[in-house]
Amino acid sequence: MPTAITNNVVSAALNYRVVRFAVCILLTLLVGLLAIDSHSQSADQQSESDPTEDYLNAIDRVEADYSAYSTELSDLYLGLGRSLLSNQEYQKARQAFQRGMQIERINYGLNSLSQSPYLLSIADTESYMGNWKQSQKALENLYSINRQAYGADDPRLLPILNQILNWYLVSYHQRSPSGGYSNLVISERVATRMYDIMLKSMPLNDPQAPDSFRRIGYLQYFIADHIRQHGEPSESGVTMSTAGSSNLSSKKTLSHMHFRRGKAALQKVVESTVHQENSSKIDQAMAISELGDWYLVFGQRNSAAQTYQLAYEIVQQAEAPDKLQSELFDQPRLISFPLAEAEVAANKEEQEQFEVSFTVTPYGMPKNIQLVDTSVEVSEQQLRTLRRALTRQRFRPKIQNGVPEEAAHQLLFAIPTPKS
Repeated sequence: MPTAITNNVVSAALNYRVVRFAVCILLTLLVGLLAIDSHSQSADQQSESDPTEDYLNAIDRVEADYSAYSTELSDLYLGLGRSLLSNQEYQKARQAFQRGMQIERINYGLNSLSQSPYLLSIADTESYMGNWKQSQKALENLYSINRQAYGADDPRLLPILNQILNWYLVSYHQRSPSGGYSNLVISERVATRMYDIMLKSMPLNDPQAPDSFRRIGYLQYFIADHIRQHGEPSESGVTMSTAGSSNLSSKKTLSHMHFRRGKAALQKVVESTVHQENSSKIDQAMAISELGDWYLVFGQRNSAAQTYQLAYEIVQQAEAPDKLQSELFDQPRLISFPLAEAEVAANKEEQEQFEVSFTVTPYGMPKNIQLVDTSVEVSEQQLRTLRRALTRQRFRPKIQNGVPEEAAHQLLFAIPTPKS
């Protein structure tokens, strides 16, 4: 009996300890959860702080501790301007960028290179307010201070010229056709400066040479295509080989000018590709084929055929000529000269695509355009729009034994959305 009582007492004591231990664990967990919740609320409050107010407070502290022209302030004003810009407070953002630039000038001189990011930001801000001339003025100032620092022909100008060119190409689609043309005129001037510097200072074996020359060539096509679609605002040769191209002599003259400039740049692409340290036959054949594409798009059929034949002969010198020939020449290829910066804004909207079949002539022109799936619901107007748009395209033709041939082809093609 005492043993049973003792066992009961021991058992009860053990149960009490287990319960008390469990209660302690629960209390510990509860305190931990409260602490986590409190920390989370504190973090949420911190994350909800206004970056603009943070910058203003930091500026006040620096001005109080040092001076109104302390070097630390310029970066704070740059951050403040970007914060205001994200909130679409454009005038305040411009004032912040101008204030930061002023501090840079006071500390480092009127022509200091350190003001470059402020000038770029001012150009952006002015463009958002529709002040394109002010944007242009800021970018011209940006170029001017770099030219004074390095000289007109110094290769160190290339990165800043590249930035300026990017700016005009990216903002092209924000403007009307006439405003976009103004962007392209300035872009061409910038590209001409870059091209001249590259000819003087960039060795053909420079790894960046092929892409740098290629980009300048592609720009000439972009400008010529704009003129084909919209004309030249001040209606001032070789016309672009597309249906519906204008026969105005001014457009022909402009088209021929851009053809020549683009051809010169793409010839440099071929030269620099050949001079690359690890240049392969496929690299060379692709560069030469691209030059052939250029001739074809601008209606230079004989030159295109000769250039394609040269590319075909280069392929025959490769280790696996049949495979390379199949990749490059066994079927037609849509010709394009895309500028990534300018294409981004243009291709934001997704368009419905349709599989179409057609025949590509030896001159790269599509004909007999038909929908592959005839059961697809497409109106007559949509079908005419699709055919008209595809007819404007040019294709690298099938090349057999170095000679362009007619060939059947299929691809997915979007019906263009009418511009409002």
